Amino acid sequence: MQSIIDYFSSVLLEYSPPTWATLTAGFFALLTVTLFLYLLFDHLSAYKNPEEQKFLIGVILMVPCYAVESFLSLMNPSISVDIAILRDGYESFAMYCFGRYLVACLGGEERTIEFMEREGRMGSKTPLLEHGSEKGIIKHHFPMNYFLKPWKLGKWVYQMIIKAFTGILAVILEAFDLYCEGDFRWNCG
Repeated sequence: MQSIIDYFSSVLLEYSPPTWATLTAGFFALLTVTLFLYLLFDHLSAYKNPEEQKFLIGVILMVPCYAVESFLSLMNPSISVDIAILRDGYESFAMYCFGRYLVACLGGEERTIEFMEREGRMGSKTPLLEHGSEKGIIKHHFPMNYFLKPWKLGKWVYQMIIKAFTGILAVILEAFDLYCEGDFRWNCG
């Protein structure tokens, strides 16, 4: 425990943000967390539609995550890469929650697919999915079709999976000092 305190003490002595920036960021981070807690307790006290509200809570949790991440990155820029990687992972989860929230608002996966097919027939001559995809099944393009089975519509989104995978990869590369954010070199990830 003492080594952790010594580490943070030495890091904080190396860098010190301006006082006005620290106070402003701290105030707004605290305000954000306070408003989030109020909204969270408000949702939980009126928990009448859990299928929608559980995903909505996952989405609104993103705001205090961003606020705390920004404040910690301001206080200690050396850990900002690690915190940003964690934030990207949570952002993937929040996008998943938002998609599931929309599906829940439309009445479930089957009703969502029916709604999208009905709206697709009425509104446009072009199909909602590419010609290779039928009945709410997404078929992958080369080379992903060799690694992944076809997905049901609404189950996963490419960006969520790729963002989570690259976040995990960045943590591993950072541990071996091979992560160079913004550098495009052969010996850096």
